[in-house]
Amino acid sequence: MTGPLWLNLALIAFTAATFASAPALARPTLPFGVRVPARRTGEAVILLARRRYNRGIAVGAIAACGVVLVGGPGPEIVLIGLVAVYSLLGGLASRSIAAAKREEGWYTGTRQAVTADTTLRSDPVRPQWILLAPAVLLTVVTAVIGLFEGTTNFSTVLTQLLVLVLVPLLTIAISRARPEIDAAQPSASASRYREYLHGVLSLLLISAGCVNATMLVVSLQLWQVVETTVPTTIVAYLPLLAAFVAWIVFSVKAGDAGHRLSPTGDGPETRYEQRDDDRYWHAAGMVYLNRNDPALLVHRRVGTYWTLNLGHPIAWVVLAAVAVTGVLAGLGVVTLPAKGG
Repeated sequence: MTGPLWLNLALIAFTAATFASAPALARPTLPFGVRVPARRTGEAVILLARRRYNRGIAVGAIAACGVVLVGGPGPEIVLIGLVAVYSLLGGLASRSIAAAKREEGWYTGTRQAVTADTTLRSDPVRPQWILLAPAVLLTVVTAVIGLFEGTTNFSTVLTQLLVLVLVPLLTIAISRARPEIDAAQPSASASRYREYLHGVLSLLLISAGCVNATMLVVSLQLWQVVETTVPTTIVAYLPLLAAFVAWIVFSVKAGDAGHRLSPTGDGPETRYEQRDDDRYWHAAGMVYLNRNDPALLVHRRVGTYWTLNLGHPIAWVVLAAVAVTGVLAGLGVVTLPAKGG
């Protein structure tokens, strides 16, 4: 977080806005990661938890800005501390709602169910692979320019190739992840999720092109094809900025798991409530562990993205591979692609 003062303050403001927006974008029946019946979403304890959380977000941002302005601990320490405080606030809000739900028996007398949409298997949401074409073309162009310039540093091209491998794999995994269907509104929630999933997959593939466009300009700077100036650096990161803005706009419009989208299904509501599965979720809806669930990827209760089911054996294989790669990179055994080569 080193840099000019305005950048440090902007990062603090962005962090505060990110944490403040999470409860607003979450599904009404999942306040702070706690599953509640639809008729209980307006309970006083939930409204109070949101007010306290928002006040804490504001106070934390003001305090962090004050520390940076007076030249206290390093800006990186301030940001890490701010994230820790905000996470604690979310955890406290989650615990207060869960306690009220348990003590007042919010699910007492309700009929709980789980709904599956078989059409997502028979007629799945297929990724628009043509959207990956720009990322492939940009990688080829970057490699050709590097060969023409006679460079031996192809770290940026390797980064582009890594994007071309990881993004399709992630796209396939998300397209096959367990869908988020509400037992109270099976038809409407299924149509919302289908539209939401289509948007996420398309944005993923488009974002790959944005990343590789940035790496192309970085390559030209690295190989001294163009001069490294402020304007060229700004141009280099404009595609990443565009992708970032697109994700924000989509997240605000769609909401968590697409609950803000207009449904195309016309099926009636049922008398069921979505099953209370809080016992499988930990850390305020951030961590999922269910050994009886065959799904490897599940949609997180907070945020527009997925998480691993830690009850699935393959999840630990993935985490172990990431950990080993990180250790090897830290020891210098594996050299990760970097701008400086």
